[in-house]
Amino acid sequence: MSTPRERPNSEEILAGLKDFQRRTVDYAFERLWGEHDQTKRFLVADEVGLGKTMIAKGLIAKTVEHLWDIEDRIDIVYICSNTQIARQNIGRLNVVGGTELRHADRLTLLPQVIRELRSEKINFVSFTPGTSFEVGNQGGKFQERVMLYWMLVGAWGNDAVKARRWRRFFQATMSEKNFGWHLGQFDRRTLDPDLVVAFGEEIAAASGPEGGPLRDEIEACVAEFNYLRGDPDWRLSARRNRLLGTLRHLVARAAVDHLEPDLVILDEFQRFKDVLDGDGDGADLARAVFDHEKARVLLLSATPFKMYTLPDDPAGDDHYADFQRTVAFLADDERAERVRRDLRTMRDSAIAGGPTDEALDARDGVERELRRVMSRMERLASTPDRDGMLTEREMPGAVLDREDVRSWKTFDAVARHFDKNDVFEYWRSSPYPLNLMERNSYQVRRQLEAAIDRKDQALARLLESAPGLLSRDDIDNYRHIDPGNAKLRGLMADVLDRGAWKLAWLPPSLPYYEPGLAYADPELRRFTKRLIFSSWAVVPKAISVMMSYEAERRTVEHADMQGRTYDEVRATTAPLQFRPAGTTFALLYPSTTLARAGDPLQIARDVGAPMPMDRNWMIGIVRERVDALVARLGVRSEPGGAADSRWYWVAPALLDRFDDSVRGGELLSWMRRDTADDDAGSRMDVHLDLLGQLDGLEPGGDARELGLGAVPSDLAAVLTDLAIAGPGVVALRALSRVCGGAASLADPSVRGAAVQIAQGLRSLFNKPEIIVLLRAQDGEAYWRDVLHHGIDGCLQAVLDEYAHVLVESEGLQDASSHDRARSIAAVMAEALSIRTATNVVEHVTVEGGLAQLHPRRVGSHFAARYGRVQSDDKAVVREGAVRVAYNSPFRPFVLASTSVGQEGLDFHTYSHAIVHWNLPGNPVDLEQREGRVHRYKGHAVRKNVAAAHASAALDDLSDDPWSAVFAAAVESRSGADSEVTPFWVYPRDGGAAIERYVPAQPLSRELQHYRRLLRTVVTYRQLLGQPRQDDLLRAVGESASWMQIDLSARGGS
Repeated sequence: MSTPRERPNSEEILAGLKDFQRRTVDYAFERLWGEHDQTKRFLVADEVGLGKTMIAKGLIAKTVEHLWDIEDRIDIVYICSNTQIARQNIGRLNVVGGTELRHADRLTLLPQVIRELRSEKINFVSFTPGTSFEVGNQGGKFQERVMLYWMLVGAWGNDAVKARRWRRFFQATMSEKNFGWHLGQFDRRTLDPDLVVAFGEEIAAASGPEGGPLRDEIEACVAEFNYLRGDPDWRLSARRNRLLGTLRHLVARAAVDHLEPDLVILDEFQRFKDVLDGDGDGADLARAVFDHEKARVLLLSATPFKMYTLPDDPAGDDHYADFQRTVAFLADDERAERVRRDLRTMRDSAIAGGPTDEALDARDGVERELRRVMSRMERLASTPDRDGMLTEREMPGAVLDREDVRSWKTFDAVARHFDKNDVFEYWRSSPYPLNLMERNSYQVRRQLEAAIDRKDQALARLLESAPGLLSRDDIDNYRHIDPGNAKLRGLMADVLDRGAWKLAWLPPSLPYYEPGLAYADPELRRFTKRLIFSSWAVVPKAISVMMSYEAERRTVEHADMQGRTYDEVRATTAPLQFRPAGTTFALLYPSTTLARAGDPLQIARDVGAPMPMDRNWMIGIVRERVDALVARLGVRSEPGGAADSRWYWVAPALLDRFDDSVRGGELLSWMRRDTADDDAGSRMDVHLDLLGQLDGLEPGGDARELGLGAVPSDLAAVLTDLAIAGPGVVALRALSRVCGGAASLADPSVRGAAVQIAQGLRSLFNKPEIIVLLRAQDGEAYWRDVLHHGIDGCLQAVLDEYAHVLVESEGLQDASSHDRARSIAAVMAEALSIRTATNVVEHVTVEGGLAQLHPRRVGSHFAARYGRVQSDDKAVVREGAVRVAYNSPFRPFVLASTSVGQEGLDFHTYSHAIVHWNLPGNPVDLEQREGRVHRYKGHAVRKNVAAAHASAALDDLSDDPWSAVFAAAVESRSGADSEVTPFWVYPRDGGAAIERYVPAQPLSRELQHYRRLLRTVVTYRQLLGQPRQDDLLRAVGESASWMQIDLSARGGS
């Protein structure tokens, strides 16, 4: 890990924060490090989506500057609730440029980095609490056991643990051969000698799981492995695992003692409650980190305690008790009791009829005590109408149909057969639950499987010819399948009837010219991705399966391919392969010359044309430029003989060679690397070899000397299309917008990154559902369809917008152009290359008086579930890959998930529509969900800013049009506005907004619950810290406004 030896410039880092974030940073720093009334723990509880991670970054910068001359070594510890949040945020927190941010995953692996930490001025280590504090009684990862083995060797000596039985003890479930290999690969030099000694001392002083000296118990258990043949029985295995768990806890404790944290950041603090409130080993480890003598602790959470409790919640005082525990953790029990007394005074006064002087003093006292240890900024407080751009949208298609009732009758009959009557919520939420529930997931599903296994004939009679079940034959032949559920029917009407299935990507927010095809449809230009939250695990699967199937069915129907079966379409051969003709290579080649000639943004800037420009006019200008370029090459088509299609990429490469002195050989390593895992990589080598040979040609040289045939008659037309929408060219221009402008077009690292993005686009265009979509266009060669679709869909503007978003979402503001290009390309390629996930649909049949379940795999691509599912090649599609794809302009366009575990994650870059499939229990959870799509520079904000300030993109002084557009929005801001505007909130009449959909049925309990949520969502903030909030709200009504506590950051302490 390489860290800078010079003091980081905190002002440069703080300059990147918005005004309200800077105020919070200054306030938190003063509370933690100031001279007056310091606190060791401080909570930033800003409303969801307001950039608490950026506040943490600013505080890190100020802390490093403050401690630079005081401490020889500065340790920053970042603790987050899961690896997805770690992946999202670690890069954003890097305040010291060259420092590698190390995610140790678990404390038990920290000994491998402790030695390295000692030699660095600044260290940044992150880990997750679930795998770090809760060590448990398990054997852990093999990496931990390998490290433990060598630590014991260091502590006890090689002779003490060299026997084979020790390796068998530590190998656990791994084979002896593989474990031995990993032991040999371990670098013992990474272990800190002092830590190894401390670990040995911990063992010597510790008792084992059975109460005896730990070392004696370990050696006794190891002896059992001496002559053991085969695997240990469950008793010996459990005994071994308990001892390994004890060792893992001891090594974690020793690592914590050597960590010496100066600043500890707990992200999504509310997720740590079980660890912090407990009395076990995990709580001890946590307290060892938080209570370190030097450590200051910054806690981040929009919901640090349960903000509101409904009266029918199982524990009515959850909010009150949770609030008291949080205050006690931040301050101490005495101050928490002071707050409790003042809150009681406020409550008594409110119930008695209004505020008294004593109650107002109590309110001020609560505010004073809380502001000592926390601050909170709310988005609504910064907008005049206090709606925060939120609007409620109806889903008129969500109506009950007779097919839904038929499905209910079948499902209810099956449930009653098992004496289970409470399946209404499943049916109301999911279509075809018997077909779509996962095996072993719900009780009714498990009972169904068991009844089929025992050949339950009564069940078979019930299911024979039963309505409301999915048919495998319908899926196989792309027949229309009724949605089978009112909510799904509404979603299909809202998304698919609107035509979103016609899109390969979302239309850009800032198109440079008028788009074509479906991208020109006003309804689709307003379209945004849908984020759906449900309370039931079956719903995300049901939505992803049914929406993807129907989108694909409509595409197949539109392409007049109804005669093809589902499996035939899914098995379509990828058309963009590296054949001798070289047309695929032409799509990928990042030509600097064509990038300049076909840049629609620069054309608009050159002529001062308002955007969006007339598309045909723009294409005409590019064609004129390309004609001139081809003329300079001195090549022309000749009658007779077969044209050599390699000219489509050779001509741009020659132009690059002659005009920019760009050598094709500079790309060879990049292109070979990006096709190393491609089945057609060897066929691409033919083109790469020729690309290298072109470097030997002098300006004016004839490429036909290298064996090329006749020049195609449509060379200029094809080069025009490539200049506007060739994947390699478009990617190169998009990177240049954020990596140094036109000068970066010839940078080999930027061009190499463009190839990686182009390979991702090739993967997109090779997906079966996209192939069918494009082949319905005009019947030309598929690679030409790709170019035409890129032109119609304004692919350049799409990637320009995406690149701008990634610079900040990936924390690349201070990165070099090389690192920025590489990181952006990696994310884009991951989003474009996501594999189609497969979900299993169970087809129910009755044959010979017996019911059977037949699994049928169905792809999910248009819509996705947030969770792990099986991919087409049997690999696992991880949650991170799904989130990356959803946060791109490409498919999936619908993401369905449960609410669990989504706090702190961003889903806003291409979505400003939230669907509450099932309503949450309280108003805070409602806001938490909506906060997933209402964040910094979200999709709705970008649409409105672009609509208002598109002309600013014509400014030649800014390489990135989006930077210019937002700069114009800042200039137009009222002096009274904070910088929440225009980056979080930018309302516009008739413009985009955060869309809330609640597909509840009329007269339903769900609709009543929703109306109740709306009544409380406005006022719950006024009742912070009060028990039985709902009762109090009914008692005092609108007169509770005086009780609201202001915790916004202010100057001073």
